Amino acid sequence: MAMKVLQTLSDYRWPLFLMGFLAMSVTAQGILVYVATRPDVPQPIAGFYERSQRWDDESALRAASQKLGWTVRFGIPKGEQYLIGMPRPVDVRVMGKDGQPITGLTGALLAQRPADQRLNVQGKLVELPHAPGSYRSLMRLDTPGIWELRVDAKREALRFVHQDRVSVDPQPTTGGTSK
Repeated sequence: MAMKVLQTLSDYRWPLFLMGFLAMSVTAQGILVYVATRPDVPQPIAGFYERSQRWDDESALRAASQKLGWTVRFGIPKGEQYLIGMPRPVDVRVMGKDGQPITGLTGALLAQRPADQRLNVQGKLVELPHAPGSYRSLMRLDTPGIWELRVDAKREALRFVHQDRVSVDPQPTTGGTSK
């Protein structure tokens, strides 16, 4: 009996071998479809192709900004209450190479969430009149975790960019929540 089974397997080894490969291929494709269509799959980056075409220009701009020697500090005020779903203040302090505050910048602050690009927000930089070199932007940063903050500012013909990662902590809310 055992000999007959072995003989049958030997006679049909190539078709069985090919069916095994086909089964592995169908299983692998099924796994790929499941991974690509599950609800928490990362979304494609909007405008990726257009941004890739500007890579060299942005790289040169980052290098020129670093040559200036300016330092940038980001801060999210701890004592200020906010409602979930509403903008919260983000402070930016820009100091020159000599330690003097850099004033007169206009531009934007972009907050990017590396884990979920759908949460990206942009706000306008507003110079604080009582603190030279200090700027503030209002942004919706509800999700705690790591965010990338990018300053894109101009002063006359000079353009300055700086990017850094910050950790956003959850803060208590007052007056309920809003979504």
